[in-house]
This record gives sequence, C-alpha cells and structure tokens, in this order.
Amino acid sequence: MHFTLPFIILAVVIVHILLLHEFGSNNPLGVDFYPDIANFTPYYTIKDLLSVIYFFMFFGFFVYFMPNLLGHPDNYIPANPLVTPTHIVPEWYFLPFYAILRSIPSKLGGVVALLGAIALLAFVPVLLETEIRNVRYRVMSRPLFYLFVVLCFVLG
Repeated sequence: MHFTLPFIILAVVIVHILLLHEFGSNNPLGVDFYPDIANFTPYYTIKDLLSVIYFFMFFGFFVYFMPNLLGHPDNYIPANPLVTPTHIVPEWYFLPFYAILRSIPSKLGGVVALLGAIALLAFVPVLLETEIRNVRYRVMSRPLFYLFVVLCFVLG
C-alpha cells in the first residue's frame, strides 16, 4: 500500500486535470457570465507545465547538489538494535492516533477506538453537508478558519 498509493494518487490527479481541461470547473454561485473566460487548454496547461518544471528544478537542486542539507546528523550514527533512541516519536499527523492507542490499556480496545476515530473522520463530509456551498455566505467560516490557522501553525 505504501508503494502503490502514491501512483494511485498520481493517476487520480492526472484524470482530474484531464477532466478539468475537458469540462471546466463548476460555479458555486450559479451566476453564468461568460465574456471574461480564458480558454483553459493553451494558457493554463502551459502555466501548469511551467510550474511543474520549476518545482523539479528546485527539487533536483537539493537532490543532486546538496543531498545532506536537509538531513539530520543522527542519521550517520550506526544503529544499535538493543536500544531505542529517546527522540523517536510519531509524526505530528499520527500523534492523536498514538494518544488514542496509549490512553486505552486494552490492545483490542485501542485498535477499535483508533478505527472509530478514522471512521468518524470519514463521515465528517456527510455530517457537515450544507446547501450553501460558497464560503462567502457562511458567516462563521472565516473566524473558524483563522482560529484553525492560529491553533495549528502559531501555537502548535
């Protein structure tokens, strides 16, 4: 799964871009006004391609010329199979699930709670379905977004 999932995501992105080029994007406001529309295919396709080329140039600079610049010096210490380093913690996006597993003493209960948390995240789009799709008409969306940014990136 760890090997094939990136390729599946890449295929879905390519299909998405092809469908977006074919049919265009939707209009959540429902106002049809077409005089100022630029064609997607020559303009945005070349613009996207240029962005991809710039990204690969930037990425290739680090890969080929400075591969150790973003690395950690502890990566060069030989591994000791008898001692686990103390600084090893899960990645930040796994921390809530790691806390769920550690807070429940039963292994089976922890796994059930973990699967329940993932299932709850899968049902959030269904639970929060509204008729108004545009954020402009939702009064609390902007303050909640700024609260999210402050909690995640400033205080986190």
